[in-house]
Amino acid sequence: MIITIKLEKEDFDAIHDVIYDVTGIEPTNEQIQGIWDILPDDIKGVALQWGCNDSVFRDDMYVWLEKNKNK
Repeated sequence: MIITIKLEKEDFDAIHDVIYDVTGIEPTNEQIQGIWDILPDDIKGVALQWGCNDSVFRDDMYVWLEKNKNK
């Protein structure tokens, strides 16, 4: 079963900041959505439970992006 999650403005803002911190690039909303779509389910689960501004989500996403930014 595929579940689609619609990100809110504050979610885009939080994810934007993590992407910018890792890459130095200002991502578009489409790029932010694309990153969200390929995040592992365990990281998305933290965001869904605690919100994208949660430090655990942001830290986990940062580490994942660092490992995967050149792929």
